[in-house]
Amino acid sequence: MKSIVSETITDHPHFHDLDPMNVVWHGNYVQFFEKARAAVLKKIGYGYEKMLAGGHLWPVVDLSVRYYRPLVLSQAFEVEAGIVEWEHRLKISYLIRDVEHGRKITRGQSVQVAVDKVTEEMLWETPQVFRDRIAPYLPSSC
Repeated sequence: MKSIVSETITDHPHFHDLDPMNVVWHGNYVQFFEKARAAVLKKIGYGYEKMLAGGHLWPVVDLSVRYYRPLVLSQAFEVEAGIVEWEHRLKISYLIRDVEHGRKITRGQSVQVAVDKVTEEMLWETPQVFRDRIAPYLPSSC
């Protein structure tokens, strides 16, 4: 699925990211996804502060991860996060690649939904504030 807008970050695993097998513990890949998700949302001007200021929470309601190769200590990698759906829910795809060789390490996706901060009710329509932020990245036919 093609991204509407994407952003890429570069990072590397630290000692505390490793498991007893000396590879990155599987749960830590989600933290890497989170850094890239924050970067793509910041790119469109809708970081977490803007979400809260607009009166919305965006909890993750679904997450999937597919592992291809392990990351090891100090291995440079990049994470690309791309918004692939935004109406009624926010779906972001992730791809982690090895910087040196360009090999695919891990893929994933997350789904978030808008929730009214005061009532804690899930919204069935994407809030206008998000629509305004994503609009400049949409094809002119949308």
